[in-house]
This record gives sequence, structure tokens and C-alpha cells, in this order.
Amino acid sequence: MCSERLRTGERGDDTITAVLIISILMVAALTVFQLVAVFLGRAIALEAARDGADRARIPPADVTGAAQQAAGYARNATGTWLSNVDANGRSDGNVVRVTVNAEVASFVPFLTVRISQTAAAPIERIQP
Repeated sequence: MCSERLRTGERGDDTITAVLIISILMVAALTVFQLVAVFLGRAIALEAARDGADRARIPPADVTGAAQQAAGYARNATGTWLSNVDANGRSDGNVVRVTVNAEVASFVPFLTVRISQTAAAPIERIQP
């Protein structure tokens, strides 16, 4: 009699539905957190690149020091959620460009997001 009741009823359907809905909501929430982290990381990387470009635009243009300053800014501003921070600078004599590359902390399993931001500024010319 007990086995007949288990076969004909819908016992367990609510549990399975709840597990599926909660799983979908968790994935959606983690995706939103990931998007926020990417946009925030891009904003901080751009600000770090601008900071480095501002340093390098004053003669003599020191692109190595500017890249180090940009990478330090990105590391200090974000703590550990931006990793593998790397910055490089280059100049053609008129314009200096600083690029900051980093990897954003992942909230979604098996996802790696790399960001890159570049800032450019003209080198100052002091004229009498």
C-alpha cells in the first residue's frame, strides 16, 4: 500500500523545482557580480593608465616609471580582485601611451576575464 502511494503521487516535485530555481537564481546573481567586477576593473585600469600617462607627459618622458606607477595604482586600488596586473608604456616623441592589463576575479566557475585599458597624452612642450 505504501509503494502504491509513492508511485501515484507527486512527492518530490516541489523539491526538484526549488533546487532548479535556486540554481538558476544563483547563476544569475553570480553573473551580475561578474559583470560589476569587470566594469569596475575596467574603470580602475583606465584610471591607472591615465595616472601613468599624466606622469610620463612631463619632460623627460619616463615611460618605464609611468608603467610602474600605473601598475602600482591598479594593485593598491583593488587589492586582490584584480590579479596579474601588468602595465607598459611607449612614446613616439609626441604622445605617450600607457596600457594596463589585468585579470578580474572570477565569480563564475571556469571563467577568466582579462581587461586592458590604454590612455594617451601629449608630451608637454615648454616654450619660452
